[in-house]
Amino acid sequence: MDITRDLFPTDRRSPYLTLALASRDIESHNLLTRLSSAERERIGEALNAAAAVILDVLRGAGADLPASDGHGTFGCGT
Repeated sequence: MDITRDLFPTDRRSPYLTLALASRDIESHNLLTRLSSAERERIGEALNAAAAVILDVLRGAGADLPASDGHGTFGCGT
């Protein structure tokens, strides 16, 4: 099971990045599938917050991304 958030740091929809929390074994798969929808949403919010920090790092590293208020456009994954 994966909980993902798509990240579009520009209006061009490119570059296009995805952040994910992905199960890699049965135990973690079972853990993620037992989460309530509210808990999955909280994980999604944490991924959104991480995405904003990652965009700041990319901008600091010289990526050609427009300045923003610290947030890109985040699309909801699974």
